[in-house]
Amino acid sequence: MADPLTEALERGVLDSVAVALSEEEALTEAAALVEEADRGDYTPWLLSRAIDIAVQFPDNERPQLYVGKLLNLSGDAESARLCWRSMIERFPSSYNIFPEYLRTVLKASGTAAATQILASHMAATHSENDPANALLIARCLALLDNRDEALALLQKAEPSGNLAAEIAMEKARLLRMAGQFDEAVSLLENSESSAIDPEFSRDMRLAARLFSGPHAAGPPSVAALDMLLKSAIERRRNRPPASPERTIGGVILIGGSLGGGGAERQLANTALGLSANAGQHDRIHGPVSIFCRKLDRRRSNDFYLARLEKANIRVSDYLSAQPWGGSPDSSILAPSRELIALLPPRMREGVIRLTELLRYEAPDVVQIWQDGMIFAAGLAALMANVPRIILNVRTMPPNNRKDRQKPEQQTLYRGLLSAQGVTLTANSRIAASAYEEWLDLPSGSVATVANGVDPLPQDAPEDERARWERFDRQAGGTGFIFGGVMRFDDNKRPLLWLEICTAMARKDPQARFIIAGSGPLRGAAEAFARSAGIGNRTLFVGRTTHVGFWLGKMDALGLTSRHEGVPNALIEAQLAGVPVITTPAGGALEAVAPHPANLVMASAELPDPQEAATHLLALSRRDGEKRHAIRADLATWASNQFAMARMTERTLDIFAAR
Repeated sequence: MADPLTEALERGVLDSVAVALSEEEALTEAAALVEEADRGDYTPWLLSRAIDIAVQFPDNERPQLYVGKLLNLSGDAESARLCWRSMIERFPSSYNIFPEYLRTVLKASGTAAATQILASHMAATHSENDPANALLIARCLALLDNRDEALALLQKAEPSGNLAAEIAMEKARLLRMAGQFDEAVSLLENSESSAIDPEFSRDMRLAARLFSGPHAAGPPSVAALDMLLKSAIERRRNRPPASPERTIGGVILIGGSLGGGGAERQLANTALGLSANAGQHDRIHGPVSIFCRKLDRRRSNDFYLARLEKANIRVSDYLSAQPWGGSPDSSILAPSRELIALLPPRMREGVIRLTELLRYEAPDVVQIWQDGMIFAAGLAALMANVPRIILNVRTMPPNNRKDRQKPEQQTLYRGLLSAQGVTLTANSRIAASAYEEWLDLPSGSVATVANGVDPLPQDAPEDERARWERFDRQAGGTGFIFGGVMRFDDNKRPLLWLEICTAMARKDPQARFIIAGSGPLRGAAEAFARSAGIGNRTLFVGRTTHVGFWLGKMDALGLTSRHEGVPNALIEAQLAGVPVITTPAGGALEAVAPHPANLVMASAELPDPQEAATHLLALSRRDGEKRHAIRADLATWASNQFAMARMTERTLDIFAAR
């Protein structure tokens, strides 16, 4: 199996129209493509265009580096790993590529596997005294959090020319992470390496001026965040916001998008439940609004928009708000502009766009959904002095997922939670406990709100019904149906789901398989099904708004995630009476009825497809009466545990708490 870049390089340039005017222009465009994706705006077109550029300059590693970074951002971890591995073969002397390859291993397989690969590389090269290899190893050590060892290695290197500037920049980055801003600036100035990364050099000079001496908080972004949090908390203490006496007024829910994911569905359900209650009794008057970072239709970030607009819930894209409230000099943020400039880009964007907007809206409650948006909007809500700020997490904390860790996160959460009126909630007991442990909070201090889920309608338009009928005829018209509803990405692992299908097909040649969803691994999944000999018995539904219809065709549903919150797919399947099989990822166990028809597999890291297939075979042999009883039991349990009304009442309890 080859990665898309290697395949394209083997084909060569096929379209002369795509050739850039110059290598410099090509590099500039490729960098811009990565920057766009890094803002959260990844689309397959960005990757396709970057590959076109790389193919035109096959001897230059930089365009290929940009392709690898886009593959990292795409969610297709296996293609990214293969791509970086192939690049190592094409550019064996590069000190940029191997660390990126190691990053993919670290994400997929953990620290032990990455450490072993680095050790093998070091044993094979025996060349730590080579400055280029020393830089490569130091970057890898830094990835593994061995920064002191990395810095010591670079201190011994004796580079010259361009490599001297690169090593000086790397040493400055390590000093930055240690909070040694003055030393980093001195190194940059003496080595004349500032031109490598002008933005980094500018931030370091600003940090050295604002923070004298070593700063315990670490890099400049953390130091700036620490000061901004302390300032906002002091202002909140001196000028406490007016809390609602009895009835909650305006509520704003802040999320990344309204795409088709489970967290986005819960955000929409919460808004709908709160809005339905507004004005009906004295707990909440509203209005209820949603602010999202992005709602663009072409990237399907508006999946739930029509449903919300039908309920007259205002939905806004906060990136369209005026920066600084339209007046940088008179904004409440004006005295803090230099500190804000040092914040991470997504957090800086949120502060600049949201703070004055929230002050103007003056809601009683802001509820911020998921770690990414808490990172982007939490500080803005505090600086706007919103009376009640609810930080609503949906999965395990960042320390459980190294690929999602940011140096500012603990400082942000601890600072926010030290302020009056700020509460952290989770949708599972396991996530709540994990956040308490991560943040050193007392047991029970993170409140839990179970998901609210309604049964999905089982209707579908004529084209989807016709598609089912064609598949039913083609695949034999009888036989047990194992299904899945998931995004096709490295976390959900659709290829593992297909391994279960393959194992089941060997046990039951009449078995059939249906999977709904889309994502970067869709093509790889279809190819896997064909190669495994189950292509003609597997229906790839794609993205659909009629999941309930397809659940109605399934005899069991499987979820193969590495990481989870409380998966809506498992709840919705059981509401439809469908038994479920899942890995024990995150809060998945809390979404599964304690019923023998269900199976929680033994491992999330290394699930055994045979374990799942054996359980499916046993389910397939149950007679119609037993299946009917199972369906009734599962539907009753799920409707009791995850009722929408129960979720709404619990949310209002937390909003009203002092």
